Amino acid sequence: MIADTDDGYTRTANAIQDQLCKADLTGAQFQVLNAIVRITYGYNQKTNRITNTYLAELTGVSEKGVRLCLAELHGRNMITLEKTGLMKIVGINKVISEWVITTGKSEKQSAKGKQSRNNGSNLRRNNGSIETEQRLPQDGTMVPDKRNCSSSTKDNSKNNLLNTTSKDLPSPPSADDKPKRIGAVVENGKQWGEQQDVDTVNAMLTSLQATLGEHYRPPNITAWANDIRVMRQQDRRQPEHILKLWRLAHKDEFWRQNIQSPAALRKQWGRLAAIYHGQRSGLNNSQTGISLGANGQPMTAADMAQLAREHGGIN
Repeated sequence: MIADTDDGYTRTANAIQDQLCKADLTGAQFQVLNAIVRITYGYNQKTNRITNTYLAELTGVSEKGVRLCLAELHGRNMITLEKTGLMKIVGINKVISEWVITTGKSEKQSAKGKQSRNNGSNLRRNNGSIETEQRLPQDGTMVPDKRNCSSSTKDNSKNNLLNTTSKDLPSPPSADDKPKRIGAVVENGKQWGEQQDVDTVNAMLTSLQATLGEHYRPPNITAWANDIRVMRQQDRRQPEHILKLWRLAHKDEFWRQNIQSPAALRKQWGRLAAIYHGQRSGLNNSQTGISLGANGQPMTAADMAQLAREHGGIN
């Protein structure tokens, strides 16, 4: 693949690039910062809505690492950060005079590393002198040099390589590797899902795209499929019921801002199920997200749970 500005480019102020050249950042922090430049200035926007999951997929940094990097970059005034629901609104702080370019850690680590190397050199020189003295008896005879056979000499390294067979070397992962779990079509560590879980996720994304519009970013499909599978197997939810409550949430101004993942849907299942049954009974005010009882009063959590049990199906 050949990079070409005809395929798109990111317009960034030179002053920001100059500051980036001076910034004392870890590798992960630099990746996350560059990702923010890409998703803002790359789309001719000052800020953009994002999730930790999307930044993790974009950079290769773990979601926990992304969260820590965002906190550090925000603390050093290099980015603007505002949380709204499950999303974050991020951007580059254009007041570059406010940036904290260095924390002083690199200088300390450099000095510490230099001191450690000096100590190691002195120790090796001293050990060499002591060893030489021990190998030269007073009568002038030479003592045979008995070295450990595992020492990394030229000959030993060569022999070790010759004695190593292909079965001793770890094989790289293959693109043809299939999921280990029976029935899994997506899998990543402990997270996995079957075909019906992936199909449910794809159906949910249609509503999410309509909700987020231009701010939509593809989620981690494996993580979503895993949550759907857990809802099916542990909570005994049916895929069609999952989609009904998901679509119900994304028709409501309040819930569409708070239910943007299967995990959030699972957490609020009881309330949404009660609202669903309330709407079927003509008792719900969906614009406020508040369920009303038969007496016209707001329903408590216990009232909604009881209503869900009475109607059955989605509970």
